[in-house]
This record gives sequence, structure tokens and C-alpha cells, in this order.
Amino acid sequence: MPANDGGVDPHVLKAIARAWSWRRKLETGAVGTIQDIAQAEEISDRYVGRILRLAYLAPAVLEKILIARVSPAVSLKDMATIADLPWAEQEAEVFSHQ
Repeated sequence: MPANDGGVDPHVLKAIARAWSWRRKLETGAVGTIQDIAQAEEISDRYVGRILRLAYLAPAVLEKILIARVSPAVSLKDMATIADLPWAEQEAEVFSHQ
């Protein structure tokens, strides 16, 4: 993947990929807890929890970032918080703060 693929920060793409990987590990039982992931990755469980929330962003948000390569207007930390909102509200929050 090119470093500047359509203007989307590669760190955003990597964080979303990690979130989905961790979600699959939890759902399949490959790991039991967020703490298991944190220990295996040698990172804090708070960080894992925050990044993991990106796997629950609305499909429309993920499509814009991953397929259309539209750069979010908010930070990864803000996107993790926005993931708690109803799907219908997320797109406006992620892309309209410019």
C-alpha cells in the first residue's frame, strides 16, 4: 500500500486493520480478553480497548475511509469515541469537522 493512498493517513488504515484483527481474535476465541491481546502485543489494555472500538464504526464510515480513501477530519482517538454513537450519526462526526 502506498504511504499516501488517497490522502488517508496510513496510521489510520493500520489502526482499523488492527482493530478488526483483534475483534476477530476475540470473536473466534483465539484470545479471551483485551488484556490477553495487550500482553501479547506488549501494549496497554487501555490502548487495545480504544483501538478496538474502531472495529465498530458504521459501515458507511469504514467504506469512505477504506474504499473511497476519504480522510477522516478527526483523530483516531476521536474516531474511537465516535464509534459509541449510533451509526446514523457517525459519518457526519467523522468527516465534517474540517
